[in-house]
Amino acid sequence: MHITIIEDEKILSNNIAKKLNRNGYNTKIFNSYNEFINENNLNSDLYIIDISLNDGNGFDIIKHIRSKRDSKTPIIITSGYWDLEKKIYGLDLGADDYLAKPYSIEELEARIRALIRRSYEKTNNSEIKYNDLIFNFNEKIIKKNGVIIDLTSKEIQFVEYMILNIGKPVKKIDIINSVWGKFDEIDVTDNTINVTISKIRKKLGKSFNLKTMVNRGYMLK
Repeated sequence: MHITIIEDEKILSNNIAKKLNRNGYNTKIFNSYNEFINENNLNSDLYIIDISLNDGNGFDIIKHIRSKRDSKTPIIITSGYWDLEKKIYGLDLGADDYLAKPYSIEELEARIRALIRRSYEKTNNSEIKYNDLIFNFNEKIIKKNGVIIDLTSKEIQFVEYMILNIGKPVKKIDIINSVWGKFDEIDVTDNTINVTISKIRKKLGKSFNLKTMVNRGYMLK
């Protein structure tokens, strides 16, 4: 999951990036309007944009992103100087959420997870793109760089369940009930889940960014 941070406060942007990187996200920082506008090869799954930049404003960046026919990638806008008109203007331009400074990085992460889930839930397509993977719900296949990956039916079910719950901690019991079924609950051990995850990671590599959440299960980021 690639997140672009456009923020002229370098300490803040570095702190955000460090926390997100530790939690499995890939981040790229731009500390000015011009630095971002001059970037030609940008691939992002979510934008965090400070409205009050030293050499421009974040509203123009939203216009730039949406003018590139990128109407779906979630955008969070931030500012230390909010009023109702600015909020409405930013949302009308195409932002999906806003945060007033100062804010906690934990709250920012929660909003990121919510927007990611919402963006997946909104899709009407039979396919979902996740990093460099494409999951086809109808055919139950996963492609990586255009090549179909050989997964077992249980591995496919596991990946599908985690994609549908992306950004949300999922308990082991819920995974068991969804992938193996309630009647198999007694026979499915922690080792069964661990072996399944190990095989999936071996086949999909770093593209499948699954994190173990202590006492909470697993979360796909």
